[in-house]
This record gives sequence, C-alpha cells and structure tokens, in this order.
Amino acid sequence: MFKIALCDDNKPFLEFERNIISSYMTEKSVTFQCDLYLSGYDLISIGDAIRQYDLFILDYDLDGLNGFETANKIYEIYPEARIAFATNYYDFTREGYRYNAVRYLVKQETTFKSELLECIEYVLKTKIKKTILLELSDGIVEVGIDDILYIVSDKHYIEYFINKDGPTNYIKRCSLDDAQKDLPGTFVRVHQRYVVNMKTATQIKRNKIIVKKSGEGYLEIPIARNRLDEVNRKFCLIKGDIG
Repeated sequence: MFKIALCDDNKPFLEFERNIISSYMTEKSVTFQCDLYLSGYDLISIGDAIRQYDLFILDYDLDGLNGFETANKIYEIYPEARIAFATNYYDFTREGYRYNAVRYLVKQETTFKSELLECIEYVLKTKIKKTILLELSDGIVEVGIDDILYIVSDKHYIEYFINKDGPTNYIKRCSLDDAQKDLPGTFVRVHQRYVVNMKTATQIKRNKIIVKKSGEGYLEIPIARNRLDEVNRKFCLIKGDIG
C-alpha cells in the first residue's frame, strides 16, 4: 500500500488534493491511503507512526509550525522521509533547498494538478519494496514480492504460492483483505478467495486468468463473474504499465 500524508491549514484545498490523488491511484490500480492533517502539530503528534508514510506533501505557509519547521520535525523521527512542499509562491528562499524536497509544487490552478501527479508518479516509481516479511506460526520468512504467483484464502488462513527455484507454499493466519494491503497494486482480487499477481498473468480466458509458472507450465485461476469486467480492466492497465 502507498501511504500519503497531506498537511495544509486550508481544508477545501486538502480535499482538492485528495480527490486528484484518489482518481489517479484508482486509474493506476494502486492500493493507497491518503490522510489529511490541518497543521504541522497534528501531523507531528502521531509520533513514530509518521514512518508509515511513503510521501508527505506539506503546505509551506502553515499556521504555527510552517512547512519547513514541520519537515525538520519529521526528519528527526524519519530521516528517510520523502517530502514535497506546496506553496503559493514561485520563489522559495535559499533556505528552502536545505530540506531535500522531492518536489516544490506551486498552487496555481493551471499547473498544480499536473505537478502533483508528476510528483506522485516519481515517488511511486522510486519506491523500493522488493520483499515482504511473512509472520508464520513457526517463524518469519522473507519472500520476494515478484516471486508470489497468487494468494488464496481458506477460512482464517492465507496460502501464498511462491515460484522461485521450484514451487513453495507458505500459510499465514490473516484475512485476504489484510494480506492484499501489504502487496502492491499489481496484485488484484479476482475472486472472493483469490488475489493474483498480474505480473505473472499471461491472459484472461473466459472466466479464468492464466498464470505462468517458471519452467512448469501454467495455472488457471477462476474469476468471479461479478469481478470479470474489473479484472479485465486492471489486467490491461497493469500490463500496459509493465510493457
């Protein structure tokens, strides 16, 4: 999941930002969370939970703690934080460039949306998450995300089907919804019980999605009838981005 913190003392503008981001993430089939904060103090008050965010977009001219001061507080907790500043001004003082911002976004009606989306796209592409830690009953195992073919639920358990140096399965106690939240947007719910890694899918044939196993042929996974149109759409979008 890609998590964004938006911090601005103008609530309508926060909603405007969130709507732009929501439309973009939905179109790109990216699982995301976008949280709103009306002041730097509100954001800093969450403490170590700040580390959950992949991107912060801070208004420069915040009441109380301004954007730069808020950034300093964030860096104290989370030195690797990715921060962008939004401003009404074209010219930042030289001080602004000390904060290693990923972008400076000008709140101008004709350009803000394109600048915001370019910023989101840049951070999405540079976000590095190649493995996931699975907490199993007998310990913790690290698994390559691209090695997961699909996951399937069975009552209160999830089974991960891994394809690296031969097939491997791992079973974890959790819900399918919670398991999917830990995976990128290339993992798509195709059935009440199945989530498929679209990077490993080769085609959709009637009510089944075909998944390629390395050196071992193909798997056919059922697609629920009420999910077929959405799965087809996401398959085309994700395969287009990969290509």
